[in-house]
Amino acid sequence: MKIYHLIFIFLPFVLSAQNDVKSMNKWSLGASIGAHDGMAPTRAMTRLYQIHHFGINGRYMFTNRVGIRLGVNYDFLDFIDKPYNSYYVRTSLEGVVNAGDILHFPQVMPRIGLLVHGGFGFSSLWSDNNPRIANTESLSKRADGMINFTFGVTPQLKLNERWSLNGDLAFIFHARQNNRFDMQAKNGNGPIDGYMLNLSVGVSYYLGKHKTHADWTPTVYGAAAADPKELNEMKAEIAALKEQSRDDDKDGVANALDEEPNTPAGSFVNSKGAAIKDRDADGIADAYDACPDAAGAYATNGCPDTDKDGVADIDDICPQTPGLASNRGCPVVAKEVQEVMTKALKGVQFETAKSTLLKTSLPVLDDVVRVMKQNPDYRLNISGHTDNIGDEANNLLLSEARAQTVVSYLVSKGVEVERITAKGYGETQPKTTNETLEGQAVNRRVEFNVVFK
Repeated sequence: MKIYHLIFIFLPFVLSAQNDVKSMNKWSLGASIGAHDGMAPTRAMTRLYQIHHFGINGRYMFTNRVGIRLGVNYDFLDFIDKPYNSYYVRTSLEGVVNAGDILHFPQVMPRIGLLVHGGFGFSSLWSDNNPRIANTESLSKRADGMINFTFGVTPQLKLNERWSLNGDLAFIFHARQNNRFDMQAKNGNGPIDGYMLNLSVGVSYYLGKHKTHADWTPTVYGAAAADPKELNEMKAEIAALKEQSRDDDKDGVANALDEEPNTPAGSFVNSKGAAIKDRDADGIADAYDACPDAAGAYATNGCPDTDKDGVADIDDICPQTPGLASNRGCPVVAKEVQEVMTKALKGVQFETAKSTLLKTSLPVLDDVVRVMKQNPDYRLNISGHTDNIGDEANNLLLSEARAQTVVSYLVSKGVEVERITAKGYGETQPKTTNETLEGQAVNRRVEFNVVFK
């Protein structure tokens, strides 16, 4: 079973060999000498250092990785302190695998090889001076015939193209071994009736007219192993693929798929190589850019956002001051400030038909001054309004004069004039009806609105 396992392990590597078998020698002859040990069953022992093993073999390699060999081996079993001895002859037919080539020895150790061999054959064991066996019987009756199974490894050292020096370690298992190796008793073991070990050194001589033998012909991988015609076809296919994968305009889309193969360098293109128009070069195609002529960010649909508050300038009432989207990009004005401005709307009063402030208005305006000084980022829009009593043109002039009077007071109290804008609207923007005295009073007003840059 171990031999079959070995075959299945090495079979994929063996079949991957790609050398031309016609270019290498395949035959070899070998001879070896050595020792044996580890015999069982037996009660008598031999000496491992004694040279009592001799072998010859002939081998044929089908490829540089797999072959077959026929071997004949003889062992003289000279037992220690025993007057008798035994003789053993083994013949075997074995498959051979060039494990050195599979393990890429030629690439790193070109003069070192390794063969693995395994197979089966027939063995004979006999003794001619054993008192247990009658000497009057014929040799055939005194011999024990067995079936052997052999597995071994053979390290190799290449001497030249014709000779190699070999070592060999072989394990031999027997079936139908009737006697112990010392022939002193019957064998009572199971299906594997006996086993022994051979350790030997030897030489191989390579036959043939070619320069080198299969043992030393390394497998060639890849394109170098291909047929010249197949290699040319592969080169042609590679050239065609290179041509198809060219990208002359360097836009990341191969010419074969590029609808615009000559787009200018640095152009943004789609998956088909067509240029994507982006006039403001903000990385957002014009087709998806709400502000195609002003660079912006994805978060604001391609529009600028000067104060970086996430509200595009085109939608931001306060584009210079960060605010909240819910407040159209402006900061939320504190409730206290809103109350001051509401009080100013109602509390700032003027003399009838004049732009002169009443004294009751001054404390209210002083509160506005305080708020503006405490919040230097605030700006103030002041708008003057009138009712519809009198001439429309005079009402417009009166509303402007009243608005400017308020500005002058605030500036006199230390509020920078650059932070205030004022305009009169006359009777054009009434908040309620002018048909009643109450409505006319509401419409005569000065509005204060906090704004930002």
